[in-house]
Amino acid sequence: MAGTDQERRRFVTRHDVEDAAATGRSIRLQGRDVLTDEAAQRAMDLGVTVERPGPGGTGAPAATGPDRSVPARGSGDVSPDELRRAVRAAVVGELGAEPPGLDAAIDRVLRRRSR
Repeated sequence: MAGTDQERRRFVTRHDVEDAAATGRSIRLQGRDVLTDEAAQRAMDLGVTVERPGPGGTGAPAATGPDRSVPARGSGDVSPDELRRAVRAAVVGELGAEPPGLDAAIDRVLRRRSR
């Protein structure tokens, strides 16, 4: 049985962001779409707007551009604990609940980021 558009998940990659930047378009995420970490960073670097569905999946952008609740890379005045709290709050806010393994995933990402 073929899935509906509501059930499909699209992965937006760095290449999608670079294509959007080259054509001056924004990226509009739908329900289950995933913006990869590399794509999110590239969107910030290139100034590409990423639109996410509003509450209730209305399709209206909840926010455009980079998520300002998470300090930008290179923000020297943000402590590791503040960054961790901001990332955790952003993920829980986006998903509406705390996913299993959230703290372990955040730890892995922050370790990679500090290298």
